[in-house]
Formats: sequence, structure tokens, C-alpha cells
Amino acid sequence: MIDLLRDVLAREGACWVREASPSMAPLVRPGDELCLTPVPPARLRAGALVGYRRADRLVVHRVLARRRAFVVTKGDALGDPDSPVAWEDVVGRVVALRTPAGRRVDLAAFPWPLLDRALAVLAVVGARFEPGGPAWKALRAPFHLVARLARGAR
Repeated sequence: MIDLLRDVLAREGACWVREASPSMAPLVRPGDELCLTPVPPARLRAGALVGYRRADRLVVHRVLARRRAFVVTKGDALGDPDSPVAWEDVVGRVVALRTPAGRRVDLAAFPWPLLDRALAVLAVVGARFEPGGPAWKALRAPFHLVARLARGAR
């Protein structure tokens, strides 16, 4: 599956995939479609959403930090960062999101890169608190505000 996705990205330059996990809620929800594009490690910044290989499935999480041999990621809805992801396991960067209702968000355009960086900082800080505790919950509020912006306030 991942090898096929890599082939499509190399040939077409972009590929839409459907999210199945709630680990990136509230911004990315199950049923959302995500547009992946190839990204060289040098162009990947903290806050970006990336797809990477874990076993033989695609995981989409937020970049918290870059290192020489790996990248540190975390799901927005999760308490702890993931195990380090080797650069060769990074499949691509998420540049757009499409909701089941048809709303499309260009995550590469202003203000999304700035919002993504701010959320990365909050994710790093939030990982120091007990998941579900009051401080952790308070730090989740900006994630919900950004999701409302992306999905249209109701």
C-alpha cells in the first residue's frame, strides 16, 4: 500500500487519501480526504502535517521537531509524541484537506503554516501534562478553534 502511494506521488506529484483515524482530531477527522505531496526533509517545518509509514499503513501526524536522522511527530488528539520516524519512512506532506461536506482547505496557504507552527508549540507543551488533565484540556482549546476555522464556524 505505502509503496503504491509512493509510486503515485512520484508519478503524479500529489495524491488524495482518506483519513481513518481520530488521532488528528479535531482538525482532521475520520472521513476527511488529505492531499499528500512529496517533501524533501530540508523543506519540512515544525507544525506541518506529514504522512509516514508505520508497519504497512499510513499515519498522518503533526511534526514537532526535525533531527538529522528522524522527525518527531504527534497526533493532535494524543497525549504523547510518537516514536521517532526515520526520514525514509516519511511519505509526504499534507497540503490540503477536504471534508465530507466538500469544504476544501489549502493548508499550504496563509494563515495555515503560521497556525500549524503555533499548534506544534502547543503540542510540545501539552505533551508535558497528564493527558485529560485540566492543563492538557486547556491547551486543546486552540486546536478546536483552528478546526472551527477550517471547517466553517457553526
